[in-house]
Amino acid sequence: MTDGPHRFNLYIDVDGVLLGKQDPGSPDVILAKHAGDFLEFGLENFACFWATTHCRGDISTVLSYLHPYCNEAIKILLPAIRPTEFRTLKTEVLKGEFFWIDDSPLAVEIAWLRERGLEDRWIQVDTRQRPYDLLRAISILKQRLAR
Repeated sequence: MTDGPHRFNLYIDVDGVLLGKQDPGSPDVILAKHAGDFLEFGLENFACFWATTHCRGDISTVLSYLHPYCNEAIKILLPAIRPTEFRTLKTEVLKGEFFWIDDSPLAVEIAWLRERGLEDRWIQVDTRQRPYDLLRAISILKQRLAR
């Protein structure tokens, strides 16, 4: 399932991706550095979908979860990311031509990708350990779009 002019779907996790840490040693969770840049880039270039346990078919829960961390500019972007619903595995929602941004998929999810030759569609982003990882993700996605 792709949307309009977008060739690829982009599935986005929350914890460890949009929510990270100022630095790996910090106990405080913050909106990840460059989350706004990442969301703007994603929404401009992809049909974006939530791939998080905080969204089970309805975006209200994920919005409530993220809002305390977000400024107004980012709060405006979040509703444009569409809901998904899965029972057990996030791979249940991966459709069409896609990229998946997640910090730590389950081993069975990685196996699902491997069995289908789609391992390169997962881009590991861990903003808890690498606070600037969303900039790296943008760079990788730009390279993939150019292919």
